Amino acid sequence: MKQHRKMFQYVEEMLYSYDRKKGDKSKNKIAYDRYAHTVRVYKWMIRIVNQLRDDTLDVEALKIATIFHDVGYAVQGDDRHAEESAAICRDYLERRPYDPAQIDFICYLILEHPNKRLLHEKTTPLELVVLMEADMLDDTGAMGIILDSWIASKEDDPSFESVCRHFEKYTYRHMKQMEFVTAPGKQFWHEKRNLVYEFLRQYKRDLGDMK
Repeated sequence: MKQHRKMFQYVEEMLYSYDRKKGDKSKNKIAYDRYAHTVRVYKWMIRIVNQLRDDTLDVEALKIATIFHDVGYAVQGDDRHAEESAAICRDYLERRPYDPAQIDFICYLILEHPNKRLLHEKTTPLELVVLMEADMLDDTGAMGIILDSWIASKEDDPSFESVCRHFEKYTYRHMKQMEFVTAPGKQFWHEKRNLVYEFLRQYKRDLGDMK
């Protein structure tokens, strides 16, 4: 992270200088910290890269794309945040000595990172797969349990039962639907999924479901 400190600072200033409530409406209820999410995704990306040990991976492009992948939330909500993020990143890089082809690739990674349907297509660059996996690993597992509880607590008349329903609708369903591609991504996701499944089993038992 040290070598990209100025990029992190730039993104942090962008995200904190605008309305931090742009984006996912459910997360707006808890003033979700998009910059903190960016830092966590970066760390997940590094974990995957370190375990992959793939010399063909353009790690520098991947690092920059990860740093800028959600900066567009500063000016745009969910619908077009990737487009805004890519535009902001392009403007930043073009004012510095970066190769135009590398800039195009970085912006491509940012622009396509929400398109999870690309995850399993054979033509998808590994860099994009890693970015998408790192993005999905955040706010899931233990984090997802806390996040869902936090959001559900902001609803009218929250209860243990309403938290359970919210958890089943979001984190549990998300964990069931998504499948990963890289070996380290699969392992991290497997660990998170096991935690989520066991948590829900025990939580529902505590609520009176004796199965």
